[in-house]
Amino acid sequence: MIDQIFDTLQRISQIVMVAVVIIAVVALAIDAFRNRGMPRVGGKIGRRTGLPGPPLPEGFSRVDSRAITIFVPAADAAPYETLRAYAREGTVPQQGLVHVYRVAACNTRIEIPAEPPGYPRIDASEALALLRELPDPRLVNRLHLTDEPSFLDPWVRKVTGHDIYSIGNANSAAVIVLYRPARRLGRELGLTLLHEWLHLVAFQSAKAIRRFKRADAVETLPPLAYEPVSFGDPRTALYEAWCVLGEKLLGYDEALARQAALASPVHTMILWRRIEKILRKAPKRLASTRLDEFKARGAFIRTEVAPKARATRTSYRWRRPWRSTTSQ
Repeated sequence: MIDQIFDTLQRISQIVMVAVVIIAVVALAIDAFRNRGMPRVGGKIGRRTGLPGPPLPEGFSRVDSRAITIFVPAADAAPYETLRAYAREGTVPQQGLVHVYRVAACNTRIEIPAEPPGYPRIDASEALALLRELPDPRLVNRLHLTDEPSFLDPWVRKVTGHDIYSIGNANSAAVIVLYRPARRLGRELGLTLLHEWLHLVAFQSAKAIRRFKRADAVETLPPLAYEPVSFGDPRTALYEAWCVLGEKLLGYDEALARQAALASPVHTMILWRRIEKILRKAPKRLASTRLDEFKARGAFIRTEVAPKARATRTSYRWRRPWRSTTSQ
C-alpha cells in the first residue's frame, strides 16, 4: 500500500515537472512572437565574418569580427502613443561590423565598432580596465560600445519633457551598452558602468531586492534626482534606488560613500551583503583592481554602519506595537 502511494506521488511529481516545463516553453514562445522584429538594447549580434580582426591586446583570449544589427531612432517619438508603436515604427535597423574581444578567464565580451569614430572613443584595453574595476566582471555577458545614441532617447525625452541623452543602459540579458564612450568623460564612464552593473546585480537578486523594498518602512531613502522612465517593469524605481545607493557606496568618492552609508544604514547593509558575497566569489585572477578600497569600505560598514542599522531596526520594532496599542 505504501509503495503504491509512493509510486503515485512520484508519477504526479513527474507530471507536474513536465507541465511546468511546457508552460515555460510556451511562455517563452509567446514572448518571442510578441517581440519579433522589436529593437534590442545592444543590437542583435550576428555571425563571424571571417575577416581578420585587430591585434589581440593583453588581457583577452581572442578577438574576431562579427556582423551586428543595431537600432537607431528614425524620428521624434512625439507622434507615437505607445513605446511599442515607437519601437516598431520610429526606429531603423542599421547593419554594421564589430570587433568582439573575449576577456581572458571568463566569458565576458567587449564589442567595439570596426568603423573609426569621429571622436576619441575608448579602446578595448581601456574598456577592460573599466570592467576590471567592478567587483566581478563575469556578471556582464556583453559590454557593447556604440557610436550611436540610444534608440530609446526620443521616447524618454517625450515622456519626461527633458533634453536627455543616455550614457549607458543595461538589460536582464546581462548586456551593458555605453553610448559614445569618449575618453574625455573620464571617471564618469567608470561610474556609468558601475551603475549599469548594479542593475545586473539587482536583476539577479530578487530576495535582496524584496528586503531592500521592505526597508522603506524602517528608513526613508533620499529622493532620486529624477523620476526614472519605466519600460514596462513596475520595479524600475526600486532598481534605480538600489543602483543610486550602490553607486555611492562603490564609487570613487570615499567621503560620499561614508555619508550615504550612514544616512541609510538599513538599506546599505542589505545591498552591501550582496556585494560582499559577489566579491568573495570572484576568482583571484579577476579580482577587482579596486579590491583594497572595497575591503576598507566593508570594514567601515561593519564597524560603523551595522550597529546603526541594528539600532534603527530595533527602534522600529519597539515603536510598532506601542503605536498600535495607543491607537485602539
